[in-house]
Amino acid sequence: MWISVCLISSFLHITAGCTLSVANYGEITVYSGQSVLLTCSCTEPQAKPPSVTWTKLNQQPGKLTKPSQDSLYRGRVEMFNNNSPGNLSVRLSHVTEDDVGWYRCQISHEYRDIKLTVKGCTLSDPRSRVVNGSPGQSVLLPCSCSKTQTKRPSFTWTKLGDQQTPEIILIQSDLYRGRVEIFNNTSPGNLSLSLSHVTEDDQGWYRCQISETQLRDVQIDIQSKTDNSV
Repeated sequence: MWISVCLISSFLHITAGCTLSVANYGEITVYSGQSVLLTCSCTEPQAKPPSVTWTKLNQQPGKLTKPSQDSLYRGRVEMFNNNSPGNLSVRLSHVTEDDVGWYRCQISHEYRDIKLTVKGCTLSDPRSRVVNGSPGQSVLLPCSCSKTQTKRPSFTWTKLGDQQTPEIILIQSDLYRGRVEIFNNTSPGNLSLSLSHVTEDDQGWYRCQISETQLRDVQIDIQSKTDNSV
């Protein structure tokens, strides 16, 4: 009799299916370039829903994007329900500011929404400054995001001409090839540039730019031996 009761109890537990945990609703904030876990789970870890769908809710009502099928998310989505049936969470890697918005975890009869906020790069000190150097030495042109863990999708360093317009893209120019070192591979928010073996021809204004409105100008002033002896 006791065995029969246990079997009936187990059967009812399995057929009850998945009920989404109410603790999953909320807002998550991360920095660009990081990974984020959008949590969603059944109240019973072993409960297995017939299907689960993650969608991004677009600004226009009724239009949804499936992260697993959209090229924007392809290769950046990881799910966990293969190993743990009741864990419906999804991990989104290499997030950008384009990923901002509401995401929905939905099973057949209910859903949970999570708001994702992504903080991008804001230059820590956009004011212009002067960097002094001597012929043959290296100079560091400082530029960084206010949060060093923030990763910029792209940024440029250019040398400004007489009319304060971009003249040379440093990394791509023969004049600077082999003399330029950047640091954002090891520290994503560090956009600084090191220029080695400087000469008087390197004097002038340089610009670090991450957007049309966010830029920083740095002037290199090369002091020759004659200047130092005066």
